[in-house]
Amino acid sequence: MRDIPLDSDRLVAAVDLVGRAGARMFQVGYLHDDVPFELAGWYAYAQYKGARISADNFSSPDDAAEALAMKLLTGARCACGKLVQLRADGAVAFERPTMVDGTVWTAEQAAAAGLCRWRRDGRTWHPDHEPVSVDMPRGMR
Repeated sequence: MRDIPLDSDRLVAAVDLVGRAGARMFQVGYLHDDVPFELAGWYAYAQYKGARISADNFSSPDDAAEALAMKLLTGARCACGKLVQLRADGAVAFERPTMVDGTVWTAEQAAAAGLCRWRRDGRTWHPDHEPVSVDMPRGMR
């Protein structure tokens, strides 16, 4: 059996975040057999009550898991009530008024809520403050 190149910090951080966001199930897998590792079409998904969120067709399991974590955080609200910000130049909700939970915020509402910068540090995704949780709506838990 050959070694699988993994960045375990990225994978563990994604699994931790998915769990803290209330997922009922998490899976990482691949779509294609008998191809080179990077062409296997790696995916990751998290199952929530009433929603399945996935990231598909990546070159490694850690790429897929990290993409899923970033997808969960994009358009999310931190437990502090502010919009999650992954990039230094702002948050996606300013560009798209629909939040990850399906609620609609106007640009004015999003701006009024403020931004909370999240980043991955080793094996954990966290905001620049405490608490370290993602507030998923009850209907998705």
